[in-house]
Amino acid sequence: MKQNIYQFLNKIPKGKVISYKILAEYFNTSPRAIGKIMKNNKEPDRFPCYKVIRCDGYIWGYNWWVEEKIKRLTADTINIINNKISTEYFRYPKNPSLKKKKK
Repeated sequence: MKQNIYQFLNKIPKGKVISYKILAEYFNTSPRAIGKIMKNNKEPDRFPCYKVIRCDGYIWGYNWWVEEKIKRLTADTINIINNKISTEYFRYPKNPSLKKKKK
């Protein structure tokens, strides 16, 4: 499963992020398990775990310091205000059970 998740990270387009929760639902696991997998990513330049953020949009770091995550997200054309990313940048996998919920 870990390799599948790492490969999935490469499919997240530039300017998009995904939450631990959405990724966990997609792979039928828990957000905590996703966090552990991101923490143990030994190749962050190859598998961009910086694109995985909290479901409320706040930047949270496991493998890197928050500042490094913000630096990489900004370089990826993502606007961050007060350590938070707007939901417009979220990627929702093409899975019928994971459609974006309307507020």
